[in-house]
Amino acid sequence: MNGFSCRFGRMTLIMILGIVVFAVSGCHRAKAQEVRGKNLVLKTSVQPPYQDVEDGVLTGSTIRLLDCTFDKIDMDYEITLAPRQRNLDQVRKGQADGFFLSRLSKNMSIYAEPTAPLVLEKWVWVYHQHRQEQISRLLRSGSDLTIGVVLGSNEAEWLMEQGYSDVIQAPSRKSLLALLTADRVDVVLIDHQAFPHIRDNMAEHASQFAERFARYVPLVMYFSRDYTRAHPDIIPKLNRALSDCGPASVALDPAEIEHITRNDINRIRKWLRAPALINALQDVVARNDSRYGELASPQKIAALDHEWTVATAHGTASRLAAEILQNELSAYLQRVYRNRNVQIAEAFIFDHKGLILGMSSPTSNYDQSREAKFAIFKNPSPDAVQITDIRYDASTAKFLSQITMPVTDPRSGQVLAALSVGLDVSVALDGLNF
Repeated sequence: MNGFSCRFGRMTLIMILGIVVFAVSGCHRAKAQEVRGKNLVLKTSVQPPYQDVEDGVLTGSTIRLLDCTFDKIDMDYEITLAPRQRNLDQVRKGQADGFFLSRLSKNMSIYAEPTAPLVLEKWVWVYHQHRQEQISRLLRSGSDLTIGVVLGSNEAEWLMEQGYSDVIQAPSRKSLLALLTADRVDVVLIDHQAFPHIRDNMAEHASQFAERFARYVPLVMYFSRDYTRAHPDIIPKLNRALSDCGPASVALDPAEIEHITRNDINRIRKWLRAPALINALQDVVARNDSRYGELASPQKIAALDHEWTVATAHGTASRLAAEILQNELSAYLQRVYRNRNVQIAEAFIFDHKGLILGMSSPTSNYDQSREAKFAIFKNPSPDAVQITDIRYDASTAKFLSQITMPVTDPRSGQVLAALSVGLDVSVALDGLNF
C-alpha cells in the first residue's frame, strides 16, 4: 500500500485486515509501515468536528493536539479506528492501551485512568423551534420527554446514569436528526458544535430548531490500569504536555456573554461597591505599604511567589498565603463565596503590581503580573471587564470562566485594585435558550 503524506505532523494511514490504523513514525513525513505492536496503541472513533477521516487521513483538532503532545514527550503511538463500544471493551480487556474521546465515568475508572481534558463539549437540548416554549417548560419541570441520542455515545451513557428511561438511541447522528424531524423524539441531546455539522450536511435549515443549554462535559483520554501500572509516569507527563500544547477551552458565544453580563456581572458590581469591601481593601493596602514599602523589590516578590507556588503544589499554604487568608479582605470574599446568589468557585483581589491582597481560597501563585488578567489595568474605565474562555478546573470539577474587573473608590473614582472571580459557568448558564 502506498504511504500517505501526513497532514498534521507524523500520522500515516495503514490498512491491516480491514482495520484502519494511524501509526506515528519517528519523522515528520511518515511513510507507510507495518504495525509491529511496539508502540502505544490508542483506540478512537470518528467524532466530527473534533476528528474525522478526510482523503484517508485522520484529521481534526484532537489529532493535532495529540501529535503535539506525544511529540513533546518523544513517544510513538498508533491510533486504531473502531466503534466506540468495541474500543471500550478492548481497553477493559487489556487489548488496547488507551481510548479517547470519553467523558469522565465512574464505570471506566474501575479499569482505566483519565488524562486532563482534550476537548470541552457543550451539550445542548435541540428541539423544534415552534415547540420552544412547551419544551423549555417541560425541561425546567423535569417532566418526561422522549429523548434521542446516538447509540453508545457519551450522551447516551450519561442519560442512562442519570436514570432517564424514555430514550431512543439512533445508530448515527444523521439518523438522530431524522428522528427529530419526523417527531419520533421530543428533543435530542448533542454537542453544540456537532449539531450544525450534521444539520448542514442534511440540508436542514437552522431556523427550524431551537437549542437549550444542558451541560459542559470534559472529554479525556483513558489509559488502561495495566498500562499505567507498567508506565506510572505516562499520565503526569502527558498532562504537562497537553497544557503546553493548549489546554482545552470553550469560547463563550455572544448570547452567553450577554446572559452572564446581565445576571452575574451586575451582581458582582454591586458587592464590589460595598463599603465593607472598600474599607477592608484600603486597610490591607495601607498595611502592605508600611510593611513592604511602596516598591517591593522584584527579587523579594519572586522569592515570595516561589514559596507560595511550591506550597500550593503540595496542598498547603505558604506563610504569606496563610496570613492573607486571615485578613479582613479575605474574610469578605469568603462571605461572598458562601453567598450562592453569585455562582463563583473562587475570588481574589490583586494590586497594581499583580500581588494578591485577599482571596476566598489559596490561589496557585502570588504574583499575577504575568497573567492575562493583569491587563485589566490597561483600561482606565471603572466599568472595564475581562471574560475568559471556559476551562475545566479538575480541583473543583467545575467549568470556570475567569472574570476580572477593577475595584474603584466610589468617592474618588480611583482604581484601587482588581477583582478576579472564577464563575461556575454550568450554573450561570443553566436553562439558557439559544
